[in-house]
Amino acid sequence: MKEIKHINRSKIKNYLDSCVVKGVFPGASWIIGNSKGVLEEGSVGLLGEGLGPVKIDSIYDIASLTKIFVALALMKQFEDGLFRLEDRVDYFLPNFENNPLGEVNIQSLMTHANPFPGGTRLYKKAASREELLDALRSSELRSDGNSRVVYTCEAFILLGEIASIIDSVKLDKIIQRRVLEPLGMKETCFLPSKDLLERIAPTEYCSIRGKLIRGEVHDENAMTMGGVCGNAGIFSCANDMARLGKAMLDSLDKGTFLCKASAELMIHNFTPGMGQNRGLGWMIAGPGSSAGDLLSCRSFGHTGFTGTSIWVDPERKLYALLLSNRIHPKRDNLGIFRTRQIFHNLSVLTYGE
Repeated sequence: MKEIKHINRSKIKNYLDSCVVKGVFPGASWIIGNSKGVLEEGSVGLLGEGLGPVKIDSIYDIASLTKIFVALALMKQFEDGLFRLEDRVDYFLPNFENNPLGEVNIQSLMTHANPFPGGTRLYKKAASREELLDALRSSELRSDGNSRVVYTCEAFILLGEIASIIDSVKLDKIIQRRVLEPLGMKETCFLPSKDLLERIAPTEYCSIRGKLIRGEVHDENAMTMGGVCGNAGIFSCANDMARLGKAMLDSLDKGTFLCKASAELMIHNFTPGMGQNRGLGWMIAGPGSSAGDLLSCRSFGHTGFTGTSIWVDPERKLYALLLSNRIHPKRDNLGIFRTRQIFHNLSVLTYGE
C-alpha cells in the first residue's frame, strides 16, 4: 500500500499548473517517492487539444526513457554472465566485422562515448527496419569518439539489436521478461493496443504519416523500425514509472531488482571531463543535465524528447518523475528544460532528506 504524504495544492502542483497556463505542455502527471512509497502524486491540464483531463494513470510516449529499459535489460543479461562491458559489437553482430563500428564496445555505446556523430536522421535514408540498420552500419563516424560524449539514438538502436542477439528473442519480449514483469509494470509496453487510446496523450502532427500521432511512437527512427526499437517506442504511466524509481533506490540499498554491485556500476560516472557525466544508460548529475540545483552529485536520470523524465537521488533517497507531451501540438516548445529543473528543486525542498 503506497503512502501519500501530501497531494493537495502543493507548491509542485501550483508550479505545474502555471506551466500549463504558460504553454510549456498541455498537461502532465508526476510522482515523487522514496523506498517506502509515494510521497506525492498528481496531474494537471489536459491530454491534448479538445481532450479530457490528465489523470495519474494517463499513458505517455516516454520516448528516450526507453533507453533506460534497454540498459536495465542489458544489466540483467550482464548479471547472467552473458557479456562483458569490453565486448565489441562484432562479437555479437558478425555483419559489423571489418567495419569501424565493430570495434566499439558495449560500455562505449551505453555511455554515449562512441564514434556516432549524433543527430543523424536515419529514417530519411530508410523505408524499413532492414534499411535503417543498413544505414546505421554505413554511418559516418567521428574521429574523437572515445574522448567526448555525444548523445545519440544510434548507440541504443545498436544496443537493442545486441540484446536481441544475446537472448535470441525480439527486444520487446526481452524487456517484458527481464524488466517489466519483475517490476510489476503492467501498463508499460511497446505498441499499445487500441483499447488504451483514450488514456494516451497525443504527440504532434507527423508529415510522414500525414496525421496527428496518438498511440503510435513519435520517434521517426523507431517508427521505421516498426515501433520496437532500442532508442524509443515504450509507452508508460506515472504509476508504473514510480516502480522503476523505487526499484533503483532499493537495488542500490539492498540489491533487490539488480544486484547492488550492478546498480552501483550503472550509476558510476564513466565519462568525467568528457562534456557530460554518463553511467550505463543513465545521465549523472552535472553539466547539461536537468537535475536542477539540489539533487545530489550522485543523482542519475534520463529525459525523453516528448517531455518525459525521471531522476533518482540515492543520497537524498528520493525519485521524481514527470510525464508530459510538451511537443503537442508541435515540437518547437523548449520550456521543458527549465521546468524540469524547477520541478526537481521543489521536489527536494519538499521531500528531500
